[in-house]
Amino acid sequence: MNLKLPRLIEKPVPSPVAKTEAVAHIQVDADTKEQRHGDNGPILIVDSAGAQSTALYYGTSGMQSFFQAAIIQSSPMSLPFRTYTEYITRTVLLAEQLKCAVSDIVCFRKVSYQDIIAAQLVVTDMITSLNVLFFFEPWVPVIDNIIVQDQLVKMISNTSFTLKPLIIGTVTDESLSFLYGLFRRPVSVFEYAEILFGLFGNNFFKVVEHFPPDEVNDQRPLLACLFIQWTFTCSSRLFARKAPIAYTYVFTYPPITNGASNSSVFQWHVCHGDELYFLFEALWANLTDAGRRLSTDFANYWTNYAKSQDPNQPLQVPLI
Repeated sequence: MNLKLPRLIEKPVPSPVAKTEAVAHIQVDADTKEQRHGDNGPILIVDSAGAQSTALYYGTSGMQSFFQAAIIQSSPMSLPFRTYTEYITRTVLLAEQLKCAVSDIVCFRKVSYQDIIAAQLVVTDMITSLNVLFFFEPWVPVIDNIIVQDQLVKMISNTSFTLKPLIIGTVTDESLSFLYGLFRRPVSVFEYAEILFGLFGNNFFKVVEHFPPDEVNDQRPLLACLFIQWTFTCSSRLFARKAPIAYTYVFTYPPITNGASNSSVFQWHVCHGDELYFLFEALWANLTDAGRRLSTDFANYWTNYAKSQDPNQPLQVPLI
């Protein structure tokens, strides 16, 4: 989506489809902007799973000439990508659902996107791996050793070239809605221990030391806190430390409107994606005065960054 701002293009790339084509699209955008404005390409602004794509390009040396800077919002960068081998079972099952041979690319391309989504949903409900982490993001980029060299955290940790300027951040309760969607009833202390052992294996005792069970019947809030730190916060901090110029944020304002707030289960929490209502002024008519001020300031920070790569310039954003 072109936001009609100088040097700003948002390029959300759905994963795991067509990474090579996505690279070509970014190159075309960069070349077009170069001709029109004489700059060095777009600024990539992406949220959530799509931001994993941006993080991937951000940490790839061959992509550096195609963009100037990036904004990575609420990206679960600690969740693993898959290898080709790990995708074999899912690919065979998906092909069966679409009535295509596994190697028949022509057949896949003839299928409508609605049928592909329906087939993916069917396959997603099937147990195709014992790796618990694969259940959180069933369809992810493939480690092809061409564009995707490794897991995101490892890629950025081993980066040897100078990275571009970056804004990166999260909201306070990123994992809450996911955890309550996955576990629809209270999680006991015993079940909490089972989940942690399944996720962390030999590191189980280290994790329990930092996140001991709460003295309550339901451990889901604690699980959500653990997942926020592990999946979103820690990896975001790592990216920020590797960037020579980085701005970080934590969005803490729940989407309260004049008439209603978000779901009663998540009331007064800021769940994954809630900041987008404010960034794009999507609930403007229903926002409180405080919410409108925040929405305006948020949009001004991002607009400043698109223009100058500094969220505080040229327009001065009041702190109060």
